[in-house]
Amino acid sequence: MVIKSLIICVIMISLTYLFQESLYNELIQEDGVIEYLTALLLLIASVLLFSKLVKVGFSRGWPWLVFNLLMALGLFFGFGEEISWGQRIFSIESNHLFLNHNSQGEINFHNLRIKGIIINQLIFSYGFSIIFGVYFLFLLIGYKKNKLIKSIVDKLGIPLPRIKHSLFFVGLSIIIFINPDDKKWELWECLFVLFFFLILVEPYNSSEKLLLTKKIPLKPSESN
Repeated sequence: MVIKSLIICVIMISLTYLFQESLYNELIQEDGVIEYLTALLLLIASVLLFSKLVKVGFSRGWPWLVFNLLMALGLFFGFGEEISWGQRIFSIESNHLFLNHNSQGEINFHNLRIKGIIINQLIFSYGFSIIFGVYFLFLLIGYKKNKLIKSIVDKLGIPLPRIKHSLFFVGLSIIIFINPDDKKWELWECLFVLFFFLILVEPYNSSEKLLLTKKIPLKPSESN
């Protein structure tokens, strides 16, 4: 599968730092292969999820529709942020707000600095680490053991990681974390997006698959 092959490539790129640093720097640079791969994956996932929303419509209820719409918008927002909303692609100059409050002077929100607080660190580093730490490590267990959690997950249509997804993600993350280079976070970000895409394609709860077959997916109570 393409996604699994790309995961291997990301890990190989991280290892190139040890024996071919110049190649590593070329691949990991701003507007490089890794950054655009991350952005492309986010865009594809958001487009496919929007397509699924159109096909499923209101058949799964309002909670499912709203949550999946927010997830699709979140994926598209991530795509836009990753490429600074096309600033460098279309040679757009930053306005006064971003020049004065963005740590990189770019048109994006995750690098904003407000009253000394770095948004990227507060929300994307700390906040997302907690949220997705729970998501990868504990949500599936809660889904299996707790009826309330199962009910919420089914009603919202949250795609759950399989055990193998969580184990491989944690293990491969450690390989990237031992890389001493500061730019390793670009690699980890790409790895995270790859695994999230993989979960969307083959979730534990099969009723939440991103890619629909000819038939509209059954409700969880009918498919489990």
